[in-house]
Amino acid sequence: MNVKEYIIYTPEGATIAPNEECLVENCQVLGCVSGANLNEAIDVLLRDNSWIREAGFSRDKFIVRELA
Repeated sequence: MNVKEYIIYTPEGATIAPNEECLVENCQVLGCVSGANLNEAIDVLLRDNSWIREAGFSRDKFIVRELA
């Protein structure tokens, strides 16, 4: 089996600026995981990180990229 490394991120959510006076819209990196394909990588990420669903992130908004 050829295992690949993926980074998974989402446009959902926001970050508080260091001065705490404004929200910064950006992408949130959810994690880097290994899998045979991107669907397996997402499954692994969600299995090992229950906080992602608990925080309200949606699987259908995930952006998955294979790392070189």
